[in-house]
Amino acid sequence: MKRFAGMLLAAACCIAAQQTQAHSENAITRLLNSKASGSVRGYADAAAEVAKEAEKGRAVHAYVLALVSMMPSPPPAAKLDEATRRKYLDGCRDKIKKLADEKNNSMALYLLALEGNDRDLMHRAADAGNVQALNAWGTYLVTGGVDAAAADTNEVNRILGVAFEYFKKAAAQNDANGLYNLGMCHLRGLGTPRDDQSAFSNFRAAAEKGHPEAINNIGLFFREGRVVNKDPELSAKWFEKSASYENPYGQFNYALALQHGEGVAKDEAKAVEYLKKAADGGCVEAVDAYGVALWKGRGIKEDAKAAFGMFRIAAENGYPPAMENLSTCYRLGKGVKADERKSIEWKIRSRAVRGDRNAQAWLEQNARRK
Repeated sequence: MKRFAGMLLAAACCIAAQQTQAHSENAITRLLNSKASGSVRGYADAAAEVAKEAEKGRAVHAYVLALVSMMPSPPPAAKLDEATRRKYLDGCRDKIKKLADEKNNSMALYLLALEGNDRDLMHRAADAGNVQALNAWGTYLVTGGVDAAAADTNEVNRILGVAFEYFKKAAAQNDANGLYNLGMCHLRGLGTPRDDQSAFSNFRAAAEKGHPEAINNIGLFFREGRVVNKDPELSAKWFEKSASYENPYGQFNYALALQHGEGVAKDEAKAVEYLKKAADGGCVEAVDAYGVALWKGRGIKEDAKAAFGMFRIAAENGYPPAMENLSTCYRLGKGVKADERKSIEWKIRSRAVRGDRNAQAWLEQNARRK
């Protein structure tokens, strides 16, 4: 249960619907939906469909594809060169602006907000009822808005309450990302009292719409026996389903099930394959776990140097267990030259990240000395 969906892209409907056929409109919907829901496979497939329509000269498809090409790690079909991206954006921008200016079209506002990374336009799009903007604005409030007001508890609670209402509006449109985000709020008690049953219900509704991260979360509920009876076999099936969308968190949790034989036949070699996929997909826990497999030779040939590299990546991304593993590497001189000083520093870093004030003070003091 890692993140909110919709900071950049979420479920969408197509503007200027009369200009396109229903199938191609659905491709735009899937493209704008799949990134936020964590469906790597769906994201790639939808991008390929939208790209075909863009090549036929459909301006809105070209514009959306160009926007996706500007996002981190775009799918293969959206990896445009600068000249093509500029051509696609320039070819439709005026139409989009006209819709936004003259009709206050919520989707047009959303697309312009994406292109310009414009927070005010995103807010306008959300207030105009655009479902992906509702998710995006709610996510911004939970992250950036809360960070800005961190010192004021009352203001933080107010902002979280506003975010919850935006997610509620998205969920009311039967949007998978809105339902998922609402579930995250109930799970964490953000803007609403913590309620595992409501969280599960919202995740289940989103999962039924094919939301990979909601599917993964359902697996976690069954693994932990939270709200529902503990059921390792059912849990593993949910994880496998999430992994089938190439979702890194689903891949990671399915790997753990395979590694420990929980609800599925134990298969450490297959587990490593899923750990590698999840690590490549950016799941920091999987990066560390893949490092552990390499360190121990568990389902893969032992390789201390490669393990050290994995621990370092995860540690530099702020994952405390990886920091501890890195500390062990330096202490034992396994996979890297032994260095007691670095071993101590990474051990202290792991404690600092977990909130140990003495560790934080030590790091600050030694940073000043350097």
